[in-house]
Amino acid sequence: MSFRNRLRFEHQLAALVGLLCLALVAVTVGGAVWLERRSTVRLAEARLARLAAGMAESLDTTLRERFREIQVVAGLEPLRERWTGDPAMIRGVLSAMRTTAPDYAWLGFVTPDGRVRVGTEGLLEDLAMNGRTWFETGLAKPNVSDVHEAVLLGRRLVRTEPEPLRLVDLAAPVRDAAGRVIGVLGGHVSWDWAIRARRRLLDEGLAGTDLWVLDRRGRVILGPHLGTAPFGPARLGTMVEGGRGTFAAVIDGETRLAGFASAATGERSGIAGGDPGLGWIVVATRPEVQAFAPMQRSIQALLGLGAVAALTGIALAWGLGRRAAAPLRRMTEAADRFGRDADATTLPRLDGAREFVALSAALRSLLRRIGSVERELSDATQRSTRVAAYYRRQIEDLRQVAGTDVLTGLLNRRGFIKPAEDAFVQARGGRCGVAVLVVDIDHFKRVNDQHGHDAGDAVIRHVGDLLAEAVRGTDTVARFGGEEFVVLLVGLGVTEAAQISERLCLAVRGAGIAHGGRVIPVTVSIGVAVLSGQDADIQAAIARADAALYEAKARGRDRVSVAAASAAVGRAA
Repeated sequence: MSFRNRLRFEHQLAALVGLLCLALVAVTVGGAVWLERRSTVRLAEARLARLAAGMAESLDTTLRERFREIQVVAGLEPLRERWTGDPAMIRGVLSAMRTTAPDYAWLGFVTPDGRVRVGTEGLLEDLAMNGRTWFETGLAKPNVSDVHEAVLLGRRLVRTEPEPLRLVDLAAPVRDAAGRVIGVLGGHVSWDWAIRARRRLLDEGLAGTDLWVLDRRGRVILGPHLGTAPFGPARLGTMVEGGRGTFAAVIDGETRLAGFASAATGERSGIAGGDPGLGWIVVATRPEVQAFAPMQRSIQALLGLGAVAALTGIALAWGLGRRAAAPLRRMTEAADRFGRDADATTLPRLDGAREFVALSAALRSLLRRIGSVERELSDATQRSTRVAAYYRRQIEDLRQVAGTDVLTGLLNRRGFIKPAEDAFVQARGGRCGVAVLVVDIDHFKRVNDQHGHDAGDAVIRHVGDLLAEAVRGTDTVARFGGEEFVVLLVGLGVTEAAQISERLCLAVRGAGIAHGGRVIPVTVSIGVAVLSGQDADIQAAIARADAALYEAKARGRDRVSVAAASAAVGRAA
């Protein structure tokens, strides 16, 4: 009877310890797999969200710049009396716009009766535009239309893309000095710009990634399966309301992770006179299987280690159970002392039954192994802390590089945002005045054509150096792209800003740039605007300075033009 009871107790003890070990291993491995999976999903979704946001930003930037150009040129005062004059002169202006921005497939001036008076390269001249939405709306206000297939231009333009020519229409009314509408300036932007932007982002992304652009009704306007609606009304409504986010969905029979971002067109983007918005949504997707592929080996290793640990635990439990034929009272007392004595670090060596002595030795060895594992864990924690600190420094360095223009070493458009917003807050608090200079190198294309792009780069660097040297340490100089610079002057009014601008023009004009054994004469035109109480943000002041720059160029270049404080010039944010 006693032998049977002892055997039953040993089996019960072995089963209890074995189950405990299995549960611990299962929870540990399951938790590690769950954390790894969640981390992988979040990382993949974050990458897809950034990719979608990058595509949305590319769409916004191009459409914003083209729409601003149409409005600015349509409202240029020097051209008001010339729209109805010599067609060759107007054709030259439109050709220059198209040369500066090759995204335009066509630019034209349409008279109020609907006839195309002037078109780039003579295209569509004398054709009637009556009934076309962009023209009819353009008689009243600036407008942007959604993507559509080219009807007239599709048969007249040479294509470099395999897809049919599609266009985004832009238009703005042209008024004479008395404010009467004398026509509409229209521009057809080729959708090829969006195709190229999508291709570039996909080439830089991970394998299996795809990019779609949806219109406001959820139909694909860029990407595979054009014209289809891959998402239902509920999903589409969530994306429209959220603006940006991530989700997972079954698409074409497979589960895909997705990130989305809304393209902020129309009024939401700050386009002056725009409609409520085109409502484009960019969706970046990647198969869930491919996203999880890198973690498969980690999961397999965890499962393997868990199985080994579980088997080891079961074996130890069985061995311990077989050796548990010891007086329960002495074992309980020894264990009780270990639990109550804070200074106890191991079990004592006890005499008595051979089984208990063996159990005592095994437990002492187990505790020593736990101490060793704790030390290894502490070392691993210290190493991970150092690695995390290293990557934080790397990320900080990358952020700094992202805000710097590579060619000039000045801030770029991204890096300019923070000091500009800080200056706007100071000006709103009444602590100082803020002036904005938009500087553009005159005839820069001529420098590239006559002297080469190396000379053009040298001119940009030299002008950037002159601007940086001429301003104070509290001021900010940034290169916005191409040959355009923006200077932020803090604590100055319109008079001081205009004087500084004149000195900058004089400094650039008198410098001359030596390149390839020749001296290249360079001049700049500068638009000046001072932040006023009517400006909603710093971008409004930049827009007014930009409009003043156009006026300076229209008046002959190599000069300064100051924007009126109350002028309201539209500039998309």
